Amino acid sequence: MDTAGHVITMLIVGYLLGSIPFAKLLTMRAGVDLFETGTGNPGAANVFRKVDRRIGAAVFFADGLKGAAPVLLAWAMGAPQDLWFIGGVAAVVGHWYPVFNKFKGGAGLASGMGAVVALMPIAGLIGLALGMLVIAKVKSSGHGALTGLIVILISAYFLNGDWPLRYEWPAMAAAVGMAIILFARAAARGWKPGRKE
Repeated sequence: MDTAGHVITMLIVGYLLGSIPFAKLLTMRAGVDLFETGTGNPGAANVFRKVDRRIGAAVFFADGLKGAAPVLLAWAMGAPQDLWFIGGVAAVVGHWYPVFNKFKGGAGLASGMGAVVALMPIAGLIGLALGMLVIAKVKSSGHGALTGLIVILISAYFLNGDWPLRYEWPAMAAAVGMAIILFARAAARGWKPGRKE
């Protein structure tokens, strides 16, 4: 498969995987309308806080896989490493505007995190672990995500070697770009950093 084929495959598969509304699917049995619950965001944080912690954790894991899977597919296809980020970005866009949920999606933090972990596994896992600790301590997904991103960038800068230790510069650029857009979209929807009960 040539480069164009790789890109098209990553875009299509990434978007379709990102469009799977795991939060909605996993809360259907509880009879909960996430758009009318808590923050109104159909994502892991809202499910965790307002529905059920176990379901929320499952949604976080599933949404993270949506972001990671297209990147791992790119690796399996033998796509150039500097293009892997395309699949992850497509998955986040799919989460924002899911074709399977009338284009009503969530913030995309978990999907974005999954993509970053797949792009920069060692740095991503370090950042994810510390970010989760911050969320557990201050009860704010925004603070946890920001902490995780900073730790990922610092860790990735000092790691050397081939993937999964090292990353290509587009992966770093994509991580920063996705984080900026994620926070900007959240702020536009009225999100404010702080403790959530």
